[in-house]
Amino acid sequence: MTGWCWRARRGAVPPLLRFLMMMLAVAWPLAVTAQQESRALIDFDIPAQPLPTALDSFSRQSGLQVSADAGQFGGHYSREVHGSLAIQEALNQLLGGTGLLWYIADGKTVVVEAGPAAGDAMVLDPIKVQGRASAEDKPYTTAGSAAYISRKEIERFRGTSVGDMFKGTTGVLVAENRNSGGLNINIRGMQGQGRVPVLVDGARQETTVYRGYAGVTSRSYVDPDLIGGVEIDKGPTMTAGGTGAIGGLVNMRTIDADDIAKPGNSYGLRLRGSLIGNNSGSPADLGTQAGYNVGGLGTPGHYRTDCQPGSTLCDGNNSLDNAYPTAKTMGRPGSGDFEGHAGSLAMTWRLAGADLVAAYAQRRQGNYYAGEHGPTPTLDLSERYDRGFYTEIRPRVDGASRIRGGEEVVNTHFESESTLLKTRLYPSDDHILEFSWLRYDSEYGELMPSELLWLGRIKQTEASEVTANTYTGRYQWQPLSSDWLDLDLHLWHTDTESRNNSYSEEMLELLGGGRPGTEIYRRWGGDLTNTTSLPRFGDLQVRYGVAWQREEVKPKDENAGEAFAMRDGERQETSAFLAMKWTFVPTLTLDAGIRHTRYSSDDNRPVEVNDPDSPHCVDGNGDGACDSLFNDFSGSGSAPMVSLLWEPLSGLQFYGKYAEALRMPSLFETTAGFSVAAVPGQRIKPERAKNREVGMNILKDDLFTAGDALRFKLAYFENRTEDYLTRTIPNTWDDTSIGSNGLLFRIQNLESVEFHGLELSLEYDLGWAYAELGGTRYNNIELCHEGSYRRQRCTDYGVANSYINNMIPPNWQANATLGFRLLNRTLEVGARNTWMGARNRVPEYNDQTQGRFATPIPWHQYSILDAFLTWSPNDTFSLDFNVDNVTDQYYLDALSLGMVPAPGRTARLGFTLQY
Repeated sequence: MTGWCWRARRGAVPPLLRFLMMMLAVAWPLAVTAQQESRALIDFDIPAQPLPTALDSFSRQSGLQVSADAGQFGGHYSREVHGSLAIQEALNQLLGGTGLLWYIADGKTVVVEAGPAAGDAMVLDPIKVQGRASAEDKPYTTAGSAAYISRKEIERFRGTSVGDMFKGTTGVLVAENRNSGGLNINIRGMQGQGRVPVLVDGARQETTVYRGYAGVTSRSYVDPDLIGGVEIDKGPTMTAGGTGAIGGLVNMRTIDADDIAKPGNSYGLRLRGSLIGNNSGSPADLGTQAGYNVGGLGTPGHYRTDCQPGSTLCDGNNSLDNAYPTAKTMGRPGSGDFEGHAGSLAMTWRLAGADLVAAYAQRRQGNYYAGEHGPTPTLDLSERYDRGFYTEIRPRVDGASRIRGGEEVVNTHFESESTLLKTRLYPSDDHILEFSWLRYDSEYGELMPSELLWLGRIKQTEASEVTANTYTGRYQWQPLSSDWLDLDLHLWHTDTESRNNSYSEEMLELLGGGRPGTEIYRRWGGDLTNTTSLPRFGDLQVRYGVAWQREEVKPKDENAGEAFAMRDGERQETSAFLAMKWTFVPTLTLDAGIRHTRYSSDDNRPVEVNDPDSPHCVDGNGDGACDSLFNDFSGSGSAPMVSLLWEPLSGLQFYGKYAEALRMPSLFETTAGFSVAAVPGQRIKPERAKNREVGMNILKDDLFTAGDALRFKLAYFENRTEDYLTRTIPNTWDDTSIGSNGLLFRIQNLESVEFHGLELSLEYDLGWAYAELGGTRYNNIELCHEGSYRRQRCTDYGVANSYINNMIPPNWQANATLGFRLLNRTLEVGARNTWMGARNRVPEYNDQTQGRFATPIPWHQYSILDAFLTWSPNDTFSLDFNVDNVTDQYYLDALSLGMVPAPGRTARLGFTLQY
């Protein structure tokens, strides 16, 4: 399928038509039951309460905005409103006895005002009380796909690795989750190089980490205990922070006063602690071996047996005993042994005109142990050859990885400390100032994927280290008397130092004895946005803004970085956008905009011209050798976006969206480094995403019974990214005269990458029980590239030596959660199951990814069950007990860059004290 077109086989129903038929089938029962309501009546359930709260409930239940005078609220209480009522009748009941009058100013705004003023009464400036969808409900009220992870969900599903908090989020995966200390988010097949920016309080701290010949990974560093909520947009967004976000945007908010203090308190303290099982408590000794040794790079792939007595031919490195690791790594602790721990302390003070927050979080856990059920490896010794004096055996591992079932997975230990200082100032009703500082220090184990794949032994190495400082400032100005100003200004700076000790001593020797150095990655940025409301044109809002960022990367010690050719360069990017949102009739909302982006990038590391006959050879200093060249790239472009939302019934929406976005080449892609680089004179084009989506939202309360809540979203998407940038081998027609040995790999544009699919999200809450269901199914995955040595222009599994080979999501994934609230809702118990399809298979013959580098990692299909229990006898204390991977499955995570099995059954016991 290309664009909106298809080639229909006889009797086949086009995917888009099938999707529309499915939406109609789901919406029809709701439309029938709500037909009478849509004509005149709406179900209201508003108890008697303070008037501001009652008006907010009325706005939410009726779908209308409410505009009122702030001075008229004091001391007023509403009357209760229950039953199926017309708007007029409901408002009359609600405002009865208050002396306030109301009228409908336009199709969707109710104005509440005082009656005729008496005496010296003062009329205050008007404010708007608008019932907006909560952060949890936002994904079900927008013309596009989104998700939200609440603080409660983060605490419940904290997991073993940082990325586990995204587990179960529909359409979202975390790549290389077990072999790093950071987040690398994949949304619908897009990840890395700024395709899915991760913002922390509006700041970008993503760094690109070289992972050997097997690939690269992008990392952002946070401690989930200090995160108050995560908003996820799937696909391009028309916001200042969404520059370059062709795959989506992840916006993390650190905890603030409302997350710590109880309602009405001027101070607050939150203490959290947890014990973590299924880990060794501390890293294994350096050099500790794990997994079967079947030979590989630098080691023989064969052993000897059946030697004559007294012969030494079967001794030393030739002994078959070398194929088996020692029993040292098989000492898995019992289910009740909690060797790891985590804890955090957060405090807040509400002063006159200011909120202050201070928080500290710490986590320490040893290497975890793999599960024992599933595709655990076995050693196949069937390939034997009689050599006369001995039998030669060439062992082979059958299974998902070389790590044995129930074995300690070396280099998966993790330790971190985080500190957060945050203040919010309220100099007046119109102004808000906010400042924050977040420091993250971590040591963690990792191994190069290439070493996991090809080296003979897997060994414990030195820990990698990272320190990330994030500084943010925000200013908001929203004059209550002005529709023209709603100003939002962000300024931020991130400073990250990382040292990746991911090679074993054997690998370092093979690479010449050098050691990787420390890399410094710094970013500065800011954005300014304003929203102007134009009530004379109905419900019309105009949004416009600019964004800017500058980034630089360099080795901390130039000499240490030489052996690994660490990158050294700087890049700038600016963008501006203009958008409008207009409800031109009560049931139709148009949202449209355009963004313009430009960038420039300069490389401080020279690229050598090694061919004197090259047209790039210039001998400016007359020394008889070609002068070095430096990468210098720049570019610009614009991308539009438009969506239309139709709400024929309150709580039922249909939408269509077309969004383009440009991602300019990243700093990694435009600088020279070990084995891969863009080269001077090479044309590198920005990536252009062209995404189409149609969908349906249902958001209804009190649908089947009083107090229930239904949230439903169904979306069909066709995402196409043209000129996708990745690593490839040089074509035969490429100029290979530049770079040492002609450069082994090049950064080049592929023709296109496409992901088409269907996505479902469903939540139903009865109060005492709730259920959630989500899933993504791809009906088309296609990577197209015209280049040398290609026998097929398009495949669904990869391109030779390309990074994208291990970024392709499975054809399907799903998740389901079932929970119960018992004992007056003081006890909550439940379980979540996650299903993951296998990776697209690489054909046995005619393999377009053939070669040793960036080999697709073939994870198996898996099903993982997690259980949880939370006991909260009061609003001060709560106790949590979780068991992840209840059935102790052995599996590789989807998008794993190396053969690292995930943790087996893991128990966690935690508590929270909140004053």
